Amino acid sequence: MSEQNSNSLYKPTVLIVDDEPGLLQLFAGLIKRLPCHVLTGQGGDEAIAILERETPDLLILDLAMPGVSGYDVLQHVRSITRLQNMRVMILTARPSMVPEVEELGIDYWVSKPILPRDFLEIVREVLENQ
Repeated sequence: MSEQNSNSLYKPTVLIVDDEPGLLQLFAGLIKRLPCHVLTGQGGDEAIAILERETPDLLILDLAMPGVSGYDVLQHVRSITRLQNMRVMILTARPSMVPEVEELGIDYWVSKPILPRDFLEIVREVLENQ
């Protein structure tokens, strides 16, 4: 267990990335119910910019985004040593895309739409299993 995780005051940081502002706001609002710091990125470009300066504990990433896709973001993440231990949870409306990203290393994936309570339970579980 890392020193920061052994500290009872430690709050994990979660970065949520989606190109749809409404979904981004919904997911961020749900995660704020947990004892977490929440960062949001609207699209892949913004996600990469945030990941250049932050090291979240968990990245929740939409796969199908215009421009820089979730797959592109995940490839970028896996090329940075500092981010190797970051957990990754994929959100997708296209489960057929999951096998492509599984080879890059993900911790969990969920299909959209998802019920809010199910989403929160999965996020809680992923964070607890660090």
